[in-house]
Amino acid sequence: MLECRQVERRFGGLVALAGVNLRIERGEIFGLVGPNGSGKTTLVNAITGFYPPHKGRIVLDGHDITGMAPHAVARRHVARTFQNLALFNGMTVLDNILLGRHVHMRPSVLRTALYPWLAQRDEVAHRLVVEEVIDFMQLQGVRRELVDAIPIGLKKRVELARALVAEPRLLILDEPMAGMNQEEKEYMARFVLDARDERGVTVLLIEHHMDIITGICDRMLVLSYGEVIDTGVPREVVKNERVIKAYLGGAHAAAA
Repeated sequence: MLECRQVERRFGGLVALAGVNLRIERGEIFGLVGPNGSGKTTLVNAITGFYPPHKGRIVLDGHDITGMAPHAVARRHVARTFQNLALFNGMTVLDNILLGRHVHMRPSVLRTALYPWLAQRDEVAHRLVVEEVIDFMQLQGVRRELVDAIPIGLKKRVELARALVAEPRLLILDEPMAGMNQEEKEYMARFVLDARDERGVTVLLIEHHMDIITGICDRMLVLSYGEVIDTGVPREVVKNERVIKAYLGGAHAAAA
């Protein structure tokens, strides 16, 4: 589904990604982990076109998308959530989720002027997709609430719902469980698994909670200072001394 080949990204003299190789198979939940500043979000931004790589290639579903603009990547059935919530305050949960359908819409002055004949049927179809995802994400009770007024756990579910209504084949989740309590994390993990199993979505999951990574990911890759330090099956990768040191530091790792 996705392959990154020797991807490098620099910011001035800082090398944020140094020859990163990554391969995600169709139908996987793939974990991307690393300490703060290791390059995880930079890699995602390179994949989705926000920060095109300076070197290397990115191949999505057999097509080279290196340097492609974000809107063009989205049209290739890629959706993402963000590390910091990117919802529109002052709008309802329903309206925020509806915005996720923009890649499937065909707006024009003519279609607006002749709405009952040219656009109404499409709008009904878009709303049916949104309502189905609202049911899937169990957001029926807050669908008319302003997103400002709901707790962070529900806001994260709204972001995931907005990504799902785009009907992605590759779903990129950037720390979707940050700020959640244990019960909320377990709910979100279940939704991620269901998205893969019931909707056929391939998932790239950035997460700091290692219990989630080892619990739901098929494989994982660990970054440190922009370099890959290990990749493979989660239960084996987490035993790697380099991975332990990257997370705990040399002195703490030795004490452990």
